[in-house]
Amino acid sequence: MNYEEQVLNILSEKKIINTDEINKLNIPKVVLTRLIEKKKIERTKRGVYILPNTFGDEYYTLLHGINNAIYSYFTALYFHDLCERVPLKYDITVKRNYGGTLIKNENVTLHYVDEKILNLGKIKIKSPQGQDIICYDIERCLCDLIKDKDNLYFEYIKYAFVKYYREEKHDTFKLYKYAKLMGIEKQVHEFMEALL
Repeated sequence: MNYEEQVLNILSEKKIINTDEINKLNIPKVVLTRLIEKKKIERTKRGVYILPNTFGDEYYTLLHGINNAIYSYFTALYFHDLCERVPLKYDITVKRNYGGTLIKNENVTLHYVDEKILNLGKIKIKSPQGQDIICYDIERCLCDLIKDKDNLYFEYIKYAFVKYYREEKHDTFKLYKYAKLMGIEKQVHEFMEALL
């Protein structure tokens, strides 16, 4: 199997490929250029490729190649099935001094945090299209929502908390641990008492 066939074979299985994967397979990057010229693949973003007339993975593509950017708030809740609808914008958390390309993206709501808590609750999950993406775990999302509850929709927060507590997988210990590390232990306790 030649290089072009290898790339096309991977794309027929995975639907998306990036240059890191190409490099690991020792496939020359010029192969991608040739496939684009032949209209056998399309570039969706620098370093990300799909087959023509297929849908890419917007969640994977948006953060590909961007370090220290994590899906959060309602977008992460959507991944965890704790949101009633698909969010209209992508919620992404970055460190306070972030100055990258996401700032100009009108479909992104950026949330800034201190670097010491940026990775708190960070996990790898599958996007709705099946690609590995980085987001916060449920407990971190809930803490973020309580921290910013004055700026967010209360009904969405209430829905997420009620559904979270009805599921057997909830981890109250982790929720309070995160709350303590984020300096919002009192707010989480008060919110939980009022809600439950």
